[in-house]
Amino acid sequence: MGIAFSEARSAVTRFEVRQPETRGNLIRLRYAAAGDDGPIYEFVEEVEIPGEIPDSPLTEGLARLLALAASLSYFKAFAPTTFAVPGGLTSAERRFVTELITGGLGEFAIVNDLPEVLDPVVLAPSLADPVPAGRERTGARSLVAVGGGKDSVVSIEALKASGIEVGLFAINPRGPIEATAEVAGIGLERAKRRIAPLLLRLNGEGAPNGHVPVTAINSLIALITAAANGYGTVVFSNEASASYGNQRWAGRDINHQWSKSSEFEALLRQSLPHGAPDYVSLLRPITEIRIARRFAQHPAYHSVFTSCNRAFRMSAAADATWCGECPKCRFVFLILAPFLSRDALLQIFAGRDLFADEQQTEGFLELLGVDGLFKPFECVGEPDECRVALDMLRDRDDWAGHPFLARPEVRAVSSTDAERDSVFAWRGSEHFLSPELEAVAREI
Repeated sequence: MGIAFSEARSAVTRFEVRQPETRGNLIRLRYAAAGDDGPIYEFVEEVEIPGEIPDSPLTEGLARLLALAASLSYFKAFAPTTFAVPGGLTSAERRFVTELITGGLGEFAIVNDLPEVLDPVVLAPSLADPVPAGRERTGARSLVAVGGGKDSVVSIEALKASGIEVGLFAINPRGPIEATAEVAGIGLERAKRRIAPLLLRLNGEGAPNGHVPVTAINSLIALITAAANGYGTVVFSNEASASYGNQRWAGRDINHQWSKSSEFEALLRQSLPHGAPDYVSLLRPITEIRIARRFAQHPAYHSVFTSCNRAFRMSAAADATWCGECPKCRFVFLILAPFLSRDALLQIFAGRDLFADEQQTEGFLELLGVDGLFKPFECVGEPDECRVALDMLRDRDDWAGHPFLARPEVRAVSSTDAERDSVFAWRGSEHFLSPELEAVAREI
């Protein structure tokens, strides 16, 4: 009989990130949880890139950043403990992983009541930083990450309308992603990520588990894919609302969407090696409600998109779509309601009226920012956007007399004129768009 995980975990004194290995189109990420007498657990994750990975300092540097980003999936099982990189870190890599832990594991720390995780001890020899040099674009095309939801659809269609040449990208794509690419009529670059089976086993045995900054991982896999296939820019679709946090805890602002925030975007851009493709979010200056307004104008996607994260879990059925009962489903239902007919909205959710489900009322109140309720740990917009959407909904004849709108706690919620102006405004102070891409975004 093997040693119990709880006993083994108590013997772990450090978590180690080892040098990644690259061959052909495969990257092997290697980790270990070690004690005083050596490794107790060892993990190997595999990432398969579409296209041959060049043997160059650029892809070596990107693979090192990927190894750091993906390490948090394994580190969290043993946290808090020393985070060690025996092969050493440059100053940029050290800053990258330190801020990744501090910003990206906030929700994990709350759920597991481990505030000490957010003050990591990073043990690694110092490596010389590469000689600074200007970035050289690797190609003119843009690689657009596709998540299967409304945001990437809006980016795809805006870039298509501008005449910019694009390709699409996804990791382990599920049905909504494949369908989005098919409707768009653009080829999809498919990467594969295979998490070490041992980690899944340890999670089943009670290892601390929870949210990790998965967008950081996906971003680096996209950048390696772009470098391998001649794309000059990687485009994500993280909006202004992603920088808005959930709550203050243990002296820190905790944001479920930290790896989608402008703070992370800036960090990654500053950490990339010389010659890397550019990395930007096209929708950074735009709010969720403005994106929803534009998405409503693309009906060809309405029957295929899915923003519900439960549909993308490893355990989800292949044909999973909207669960109809999570914060993300409630948010999309609310934010689209002012811009679609009632019948069209219900058709997206298989005829289900989420407003009519009294068990979900408190969930809607969380989205609306009612006093005493926190924004849920999900990829949802800001409370003022939701309040504006609610007021706009009240002005629609097809929702007149709906019992949800008559509930006293809902009637008490309203938006201000300042909020109405703000949620549709261009929020351009922190974006990293080129003039060409800024022009595209301003048309959304």
